[in-house]
Amino acid sequence: MVPPKAQRASDFFRQGRRDKTRPEQDGGGSHSPTPASDQGSDTEALQPPPGDFSLSEAKMAAMLQDLRSSMKEDLQLAVNDIRREVHKVGTRLNVLEEKTDDLCQANDGILERIRLMESEQARLTAKLADLEDRSRRNNIRVRGVPESVAGSDIPGYLQQLFTAIQPNLELADLLLDRAHRVPKPASLARDIPRDIVTRLHYFSAKDAILMVQRKTTAMPSGYEKISLFADLSPMMMARRRDFINVTKCLRNHKIPYRWGFPTKLLIWRNGTLTKLDDPDQGMHKLKAWGLFPDRAPPNHPASPGQVVQEWTKVQRKK
Repeated sequence: MVPPKAQRASDFFRQGRRDKTRPEQDGGGSHSPTPASDQGSDTEALQPPPGDFSLSEAKMAAMLQDLRSSMKEDLQLAVNDIRREVHKVGTRLNVLEEKTDDLCQANDGILERIRLMESEQARLTAKLADLEDRSRRNNIRVRGVPESVAGSDIPGYLQQLFTAIQPNLELADLLLDRAHRVPKPASLARDIPRDIVTRLHYFSAKDAILMVQRKTTAMPSGYEKISLFADLSPMMMARRRDFINVTKCLRNHKIPYRWGFPTKLLIWRNGTLTKLDDPDQGMHKLKAWGLFPDRAPPNHPASPGQVVQEWTKVQRKK
C-alpha cells in the first residue's frame, strides 16, 4: 500500500536528518586517521553542487503544497460528514417538534373534555344528593338515647320526647312511619349509644320539632343528653364538613346562617344576605369582615393544566 502524502513528507524530513548525522558518525570512533589528501577529497565529494539547494527547496515546497492540499481535502470530507449528521438531527428534531405540537393540541382538547366531565359529575353528584335528601326530608336523627331503650319501646319514647319539645303538636300529628337504630362509626367509644333514625308521617310536624329545637338552648327536663339533627345523605354531610371552619367562626360570633341547595351557606349580617358557594370564598369573606377562623379549609386536588409550548420553530436555510 502506498503511504499517505503526509507520511511521505514526514519520511523525507527524517531521511534528511539521518543524512546530516551520518558524516559525523563516520568521522568519530576508533578508526585510524586518514591522510589529509583523502579527507579533502571526501569533503569535496560530500558537498552538493550549488544547484542542488534550489532543487531541494523546490521539492520541499512541492511536498508542503501537496500536504496542504491533502489536509484540506481531509478536513472538507470531515466537515461534509458533520453537515450531513447535523442535517439528519435537524430533520428528526423538526419531526419531533411537529409531533409535540400535535400532542399539545390533543392534550388541550382532552383537558377541556375533562373539565366538562368534572362539572357534569359535580352537577350529577349534587342532584343525586338532593334526591337522596328529599327521600329523607321527613327523617329526624336522634342522638343520645340510652341503649336500655329496646327496639319495641323506641316509638313511644320518641313520641314522648317530641311532645316535650313541641307541646302544641297532638298525638295524631306525631305518627311515626318507622324508627330504628343505625350502626355507629368504629371510631366512637363502645359506651356511646347508637343513633336512632325515625320518619314522621307529616313533614309539618318534623319541621316544627326541629325549629323549636334549633331556637332553644336546653332540652326539656329528663332529655338533657338528647340531640336532634336532620337526617342528611353522606355526600351532603361531606360537603358541609368542608365549611366546618367557616360555620364554627360564624357560631363563635353569633352570626345566623342556614344551608341552601346545592350546598351553600346563606348568611345574614347587618341586614344583608351573603351567599357562599365555596369554602375558600367563605374564608376570604370572613377575613374581609375582620373575622379570622382557626384553620384554612382543606385543599382539594386541582385539575391538570394546559401544556405551555416552550420552544419556537426556526426555519432552516436550505
